[in-house]
Amino acid sequence: MCVVGCGPIGLAGALLLSRHGVPSLLVERRSELSAHPRSRFVDTNTMELFRELGIEGAVEATGLGPDWTARIWWSDSLAAEPFATVATPTFLSVARPNSPCIPVMTVQDEVEAALMARVADDPMIRVRFDSEAIDLAQTDDAVQLTLRDTVTDEHQSVTAQYIIGADGPGSDIREVIGTRLEVEPQPVFMQDVIFHADLEAHVGQRKGSLLYATTSEGLVVFQPLDGRRRWRCQINVGDEHLISPEAASARIRVALGADDDVELAIVSMRMWQPTPGCVTRFSRGRVFLAGDAAHVSVPTGGMGNNTGFAGIRNLAWKLAYVVRGVAPASILDTYEAEHRPIAAERIAYGVSTTEHMGRMMIGHRSGDDIAEHLEATHQYADYDHVLLGFEMSSDLIAPNGEPPPGRHDAEAQPSPSGGAASADFVPLLRSGRRAPHVWVDADRVESVLDWYGASYVLLIGSACPHAAWQAAIAGLPPGGAPVAVRRLPEYACAGPYQTDTELLVRPDGIIAWHRTDPGSPPDVTELLRYLPSRSRC
Repeated sequence: MCVVGCGPIGLAGALLLSRHGVPSLLVERRSELSAHPRSRFVDTNTMELFRELGIEGAVEATGLGPDWTARIWWSDSLAAEPFATVATPTFLSVARPNSPCIPVMTVQDEVEAALMARVADDPMIRVRFDSEAIDLAQTDDAVQLTLRDTVTDEHQSVTAQYIIGADGPGSDIREVIGTRLEVEPQPVFMQDVIFHADLEAHVGQRKGSLLYATTSEGLVVFQPLDGRRRWRCQINVGDEHLISPEAASARIRVALGADDDVELAIVSMRMWQPTPGCVTRFSRGRVFLAGDAAHVSVPTGGMGNNTGFAGIRNLAWKLAYVVRGVAPASILDTYEAEHRPIAAERIAYGVSTTEHMGRMMIGHRSGDDIAEHLEATHQYADYDHVLLGFEMSSDLIAPNGEPPPGRHDAEAQPSPSGGAASADFVPLLRSGRRAPHVWVDADRVESVLDWYGASYVLLIGSACPHAAWQAAIAGLPPGGAPVAVRRLPEYACAGPYQTDTELLVRPDGIIAWHRTDPGSPPDVTELLRYLPSRSRC
């Protein structure tokens, strides 16, 4: 297997393939990982993936605490009184009942470093920096490509069973398979500035994951990277050309609103324009796209990389099962069928949030009443219903007998910021949904989610016939997708799980089939429809 692109999605893809026993070659055009971080937010789903990959603790240790992740602030400068603030329960880095993991506000280079450390220790993964994939051609059985060393110009022929293009928004692999990114460029240009400075006196008690300054010279967004001296500012500029470091420093000082000459040490600068959209097709033959090569989000809400992680988690186990010969290649069609709607929903949500926030800031500058726009902007980081309440549909997933319920409003819980952290997500047992978390040991260390990842799991409640199910699964024809039978302890049969719950969970933690039928004997007939190689795909 060849993975093109050594960003976070490519690194995670190689680790997931290795987890399923499939070796891979990681190819990266750059000489090293990026030192200019773009993404910061690691959502609950992604942290659960990192838990599976063994880097949850390493990533969590790099994150900002709840004092930085409870709110977003808007003011004319950091010295001015805020004209708006919203609570951010989805960003808030505190323990929550719906997951063993907390969301983390960190920096992409820290995430990549944690992933790369695992890759470097994995004997099933080879990494080639300073290399680009060229002259790609497919046959019925493999993909042929040439790796060109960008330093020596040496060429090497490589044959791979499949290729994952995780080479970002400017993907070359996308061009090879004849797809295009259908985007709607937003009429704004932003300049990223990574810098070091002591801004403690300017921030004061208004800590937040984002601090917006709507100055007379234009918008400046302060983003803490380490909660101490490392910062990123996004500066609204007139066109695609970078302004000078001196001009960027001046804009930052105006946004601080302070008379003192703050010492700023600029590390790097990049230009970007929001271009949300999806490719026309996610794959062709043996070549698949993942991450920003397949879909691009606006930064608002931090859903870009997280959507990419969701996609590679969906794709990797399917590719591994096909390579290992335990599933037919037809299951690969479900990658786009399942993941495209999720990507599209998150892209649209980010655009909607950006529009609400933009109207609020324009209204403020015009002296208009912004109450309505502020209310709509509360969705900025209050969207667990999007991240955790998604529902997939494909031939690998049993249909549900009734339509999904609407959003739920759970009991408000006080947040460290003093406001109410709303919770609008309630876990459900439905086919196509993320299997809910529940602790399965008295010390609350092991989650039921820790049982997933390596194989399919038939999860049964404490009142279900464990031995009979074991025998039924053991009697399945050999050579198909592996299935483990796990029984919930009685005290874990609470919330969505009941003592008579029976459900089939895929390696990516998605429910493929479920029933609640007390007293019925084990029957694998229906299960067979949703197990690869025994299914009707």
